[in-house]
Amino acid sequence: MGVLSHIFWGSYPALAKRAVEEVPKFSLLLLASLATLLVGLVLVYFRERQRTRQVWGVMRSEPVLWALAVVVAARAVTNILSIALTRAVWVAMIGLLTPFIVAMIGAWLYGEAAPRYTYRAMLLSTAGAILVIVPDWSQVSAGFTPRDVLGLIVAGTSSLLLAFYMQLVRRSHLRQVTHGLILVQQALAMSLAFAVLTAATGEDWGQWRTASPAALLAALGVIWLAQVGGNVLQIFAIGGAGASLITSLMGLRLVSALVVAGLLLGEQLVSPGQWLGAAVVVGTVTGYLWLQKRP
Repeated sequence: MGVLSHIFWGSYPALAKRAVEEVPKFSLLLLASLATLLVGLVLVYFRERQRTRQVWGVMRSEPVLWALAVVVAARAVTNILSIALTRAVWVAMIGLLTPFIVAMIGAWLYGEAAPRYTYRAMLLSTAGAILVIVPDWSQVSAGFTPRDVLGLIVAGTSSLLLAFYMQLVRRSHLRQVTHGLILVQQALAMSLAFAVLTAATGEDWGQWRTASPAALLAALGVIWLAQVGGNVLQIFAIGGAGASLITSLMGLRLVSALVVAGLLLGEQLVSPGQWLGAAVVVGTVTGYLWLQKRP
């Protein structure tokens, strides 16, 4: 389940980029959030056996849940914007830097000692990322456009928001909150946010009727594979195998992104240096997370 969850999440940037070529991006995220909300409600009522009064009672007694939901919604918005601006593979690669950002936030804001090897691993991963981004060092200026630069900045902001979310979850001391309830509450907040955004930006929902079968399949992949499948599988995987083991498999996300982006978008690594950079990023992230749990 952990392997599948990372594969599904890794496919998200490429699937979303293909889908938003033909359908409105906020409407896509609204549908994905509503599907996640439906699955969360099934978990809450049928697996966790909670009643509606219990659900609303917990939401009122744990106000930090709404703060978490705002961060999650902002993370989703910046993520889809970065995917629309630059290459899906690059967005997936920036996402792999999240563990290092989490460690640095803990060190800078909360005075915690950074985990072992954090700064060395961050330096190595950054070097690998640069190798991937610049395909031809003889033409560095042509490696990426101003639009790509903006996309990478937004992708970095998205990873920063995810890191803040992880720190908030860790420090919130949530007592009565189940996995299903978190899924419901965050999906509800995201549904409201994307409903407002799709209305405020005047998105044309009629594009769904004229979208090609390939774009519709990509949209279904975003909704049911990445958003629903990735979330649910991750919850059950962590419950069975533990967070440390599942987290150490994060490098699979870049592998999945490379495969799906190559098939759907033609975004392929074209030089040995780019492949070397991708291997450095995957190996560094996996090794760093694995070493944290060793004595």
